[in-house]
Amino acid sequence: MTAEYPDRRALFDALGCADGGLSGGEARARLLRYGPNRITFHRRRSPLRMLAAEFVALFPLLLLAASALSFIAHALSPGEGYELIAAALLLVVVLNASVSFIQNYKVEKLMVSFLDYIPKEVVVLRDGEKVLLDANEVVPGDLLFIQEGDKIPADGVLVSAENLLIDESILTGESEPLAKVALADEIVAACRVSSGATVLGGHAAVLVTGTGRATTLGAISRLSRGVVQDLTPMQRELKAFVQKITWLALGIGGLFFLVGFFIGNPFWTNLIFAIGIIVANVPEGLLPTVTLALTQSSVRMGRRNALVKQILSVETLGGTTVICTDKTGTLTRNRLQVERLFVDFEDLPAGERRRFSRDAAVRPLLEAMALCNDVMVLEHEKGRERFKGDPTETAMVEFVDRHTRLESLRAAFRPLATRAFDAQAKYMWNRFRGRDGGSYLAVKGAPEVMLERCDRVHRRGGEVALDPERRAQLAEQARQYAGQGLRVLSLACRRDGGEVEAQAEGLVFLGHVALVDPPRPEVPAAVAACKSAGIRIVVISGDKGETVSYIARQLGIVTTPKVIEGEQLSNMDLEELIEVLRGGEVVFARIAPEQKLDIVNALKEMGEVVAVTGDGVNDAPALKRADIGIAMGRRGTDVAKEASDIILLDDNFATIVHAVEEGRAVYDNIKKFITYVLTSNIPEILPFIAYVLLPIPLPITVIQILAIDLITDILPAIGLGNLPPEADIMRRPPRRRGERLVGAKTFLRSYGIIGPAEAALSFAVFFLVLGHGGWSWGAPLALDAPLHQQASAAFLAAIIFSQIGNVMACRTNRQSAVPLLLAPNRWIVAGIAVEVLFIVLVVYVPPLRHLFNAQPFPVPVWFPILLAPLVIFAIEEGRKYWVRRGAAPLSG
Repeated sequence: MTAEYPDRRALFDALGCADGGLSGGEARARLLRYGPNRITFHRRRSPLRMLAAEFVALFPLLLLAASALSFIAHALSPGEGYELIAAALLLVVVLNASVSFIQNYKVEKLMVSFLDYIPKEVVVLRDGEKVLLDANEVVPGDLLFIQEGDKIPADGVLVSAENLLIDESILTGESEPLAKVALADEIVAACRVSSGATVLGGHAAVLVTGTGRATTLGAISRLSRGVVQDLTPMQRELKAFVQKITWLALGIGGLFFLVGFFIGNPFWTNLIFAIGIIVANVPEGLLPTVTLALTQSSVRMGRRNALVKQILSVETLGGTTVICTDKTGTLTRNRLQVERLFVDFEDLPAGERRRFSRDAAVRPLLEAMALCNDVMVLEHEKGRERFKGDPTETAMVEFVDRHTRLESLRAAFRPLATRAFDAQAKYMWNRFRGRDGGSYLAVKGAPEVMLERCDRVHRRGGEVALDPERRAQLAEQARQYAGQGLRVLSLACRRDGGEVEAQAEGLVFLGHVALVDPPRPEVPAAVAACKSAGIRIVVISGDKGETVSYIARQLGIVTTPKVIEGEQLSNMDLEELIEVLRGGEVVFARIAPEQKLDIVNALKEMGEVVAVTGDGVNDAPALKRADIGIAMGRRGTDVAKEASDIILLDDNFATIVHAVEEGRAVYDNIKKFITYVLTSNIPEILPFIAYVLLPIPLPITVIQILAIDLITDILPAIGLGNLPPEADIMRRPPRRRGERLVGAKTFLRSYGIIGPAEAALSFAVFFLVLGHGGWSWGAPLALDAPLHQQASAAFLAAIIFSQIGNVMACRTNRQSAVPLLLAPNRWIVAGIAVEVLFIVLVVYVPPLRHLFNAQPFPVPVWFPILLAPLVIFAIEEGRKYWVRRGAAPLSG
C-alpha cells in the first residue's frame, strides 16, 4: 500500500480514512473484506493422518507385505509357525508406528501457532474515541496507538511519534534498535512499522496499511509455508536400502520358485519356500534397531541441551557440510557492551584491567555517560544494580557502574531539563545542577554531529582548542571504528550557567565510545572444531556489513571476507550466487528472509548438506528448507522453533559441535549394526536354496529365522548403535554427499565374507549331527523327526554363536577390535547373555523345543559351536588387516 501511494494525502485517500478513525460500521465491513488480522505459520495436522503416515513409509510397508505373505503361507501350510511370524511382524510395525506417532504428536501440540507475535488487545480510534479491541479485529485504515513494551499488531505508517524506538530483529535480524519518525510528506522507511516488531521506547499513532497475511510477517508466513522440505539423508539412505533388500528378496524368492518348478516340486511347496526366502531376506529387526539407536542418541543430545524434534535429524546433523548461521543472538550475546574508548587521542580497550575512574582523561567521559541517558535503576541484585532502558544507553551505564558507583555519581547532580534523542538531529542532552550550584550539560550523539558542536577537547592536562587537525583525527577514528563494525557515539559537556539552547554549541569534546554485540565466549572453540571437522560456516545477517565482517573475523570464521549485502544479492542469479559461494570467504549482510532462502537453495544446488541456525521469524523459511534447521531455545521465536528440526536449549553455538559429533557417531554406528544384521541373512537364506536344489532336510525354519532377527540380534545391534564416538570422528571431513549408508562394500562384507563363513560353520554342525544320527545323503527326514530337530537346533546355535563373534568384530570398521575386547559395552554384553540363554532354553526347555522345532543334540557338537565366535572374529580381523594394507574393496 505504501509503495503505491508515496505521499501522505494519497495514502489517506486510498485507505478511505480520516484523523477521527473509522466508524464501527466501516470497520466491520472491512473486516469482512480483508479478513481477521491473524497469521498461521503452522498448519495443524489431523492425528489420524499423522498415525496413518507412520504405516505408509517403505520399510513398514515391506514388513506388512512380509506379514501378509506369512499369513498366506500359514493358510497353505498350517502348523509350521507362519502365523506367529505374521503376528510378530505386525507387532513390530505397530510398536514402531506408535512410538513415532506419540513423539510427533507431542511436537504437534507444542508447535501450533505464533500468537505471541500478535498482541491480544490493542487501542484503536473508532468513531472518534479510543477503544480497546481484540487485535484480530484491526483492519486497514484503523488508527492504533502503541507505547513502550507493545508488540505491533499490523503494518502501518506513523502519523505521530514521540521518541519512538523499535526492535525489528525478529523480522530483519538487525540487532540495533531503530529510531522511527512520524510521516511528514513523503513516505520513507523511517516512518513505517511492521507487524511483530516491539516498541522499546516512546509512543506513537499508527495508520494501519496491512493486516494478517498482507503484512511483512504474513509474507514470511507464506514464504515459510511454501517451502518444500527434502527427505533427510537417512531417510533417503533407508529408502534406497529397503529398495535393494526388497528387490533382492523378491529376486531370490522368484528365482528359486522357478527353479523348484523346473525340478518338479509342487506349486504350493515352491510358493511356501519362496515366501520363506523372502521373509528370511527381510531384516525384521532393522526398523526397531534404527529407531532405538536414534532415540538413544536423541536422549544423549537432550542431556547436552539439544532438543531433537525428529529422531532422523540426529544423523542428518552428522552429515552437515555447511552451517549457515545468523549473527545476532547466535554467535553473539544479543546484548551491547562497550568495546573501546577513544579519549585524549588514545584508543583504549574497554576490557582493560584498569581503574578508568582514576584516569583524568576518562573520568569526565564516565561522568557524561552516567548522566546523558534515560536508563532507570530497577533494583539491587547481589550488590549490583539492574538497569532498564535503551540497549545502547544501558551498555554505557553498565560500563560506568563497573568502574565507579553509578548512583553516587548521579547523586551529585540534580536534573533540570532534557532534550530527548531525535533521529533527525542525531543527538540528545540532559541538563543538571551540580552541588557547586553551577549548570552541567551532558550531550551524546553521532560523531559527525558532536564534532560540529564542539570547539574544545578534553585532555589529561586540561582543555585545548579543537583545531582542524584534531577535528580530522577524531573524525577519522570514528570512521575506523564504524569500519570495524562497531557502533560509535560521541560525548561532550559544558559547565556554565548559560541558556540551554546556547549550551548546545561550544561544547567540550570528551571522547568516542565504541560498542558491539560481543561474541559468545564459547563460540571460537566451536568454530575451530567445525573447521577441523571440515564444516564450513557461512554468516548470514540482517546487520550492516562492517558489523557482520567484524564478528566473523573476531570468531575466526573468516580472515579477509568478501561482504555481500542484500542489494548486491538481489541482482545475482543462481549461477552467480553459486560462483560467489565457491569463490572463498564470504559473509552476507542486510539480508532479507527470501534472500536467506536463496543462499540455502544455492548451497543445496552445490551438493552441500546445509544446517541453518536462527531465532527470528525471518529465519523460518530457511530453517524449514535446510537439511537441518536449528532454532535457539531461549530467545528463539515459536515460529523458528516450529520450522526447525533441533532446538538448542542453551542457545549455545558450541552445542552444535557436540550434536554434530553425536550425529556422526550414530551414522557410523548404524552402518556397523546394519553390517551385523545383514550378515545373518546368508545363513538364513542358503538353507532354503540348498533345500530346493539338494536332497537334504531343511536346516532352519522360518520361525527360527524370526527368532534370530527379532530376539537374539536386537540387543547386540542396539549395543553397536550406542557405541561412543571414535577418537578421530571430529577430525574427519564430512562424508561425501553420494556416500551410501549401505553400499556395495557393506554387502560384500556381510554377504561375501562374514555371512558365507557363518553359513559354512552352521552347515558343518548340521551335517555333523545328521551324520552322528545315521542319516545318509538323499534320505527323507520328516520336519518333526527328532534327528531333524537336533540338527536344526545345532544349525540355529551355530548362527547365534557366530553372531557373537560378529558383533565383537563389528565394533570397528578398519581398526583392530582386539583392544575393545577389554572395554565391554553393556548392551552388547546383555545381548550376548540373551543369545546364550535363548539357545540353551530352546534346546533344553520342552515348551520352547516344540515351538522352535528343536531337540538337545550331542554334547561334543557344542565344541565347534563354541569355537564359532573365535573363527568369525579372526576372519574379520584378517579382512581389516588387508584393508589397512590398502585392499580398499574389502573395506566396509
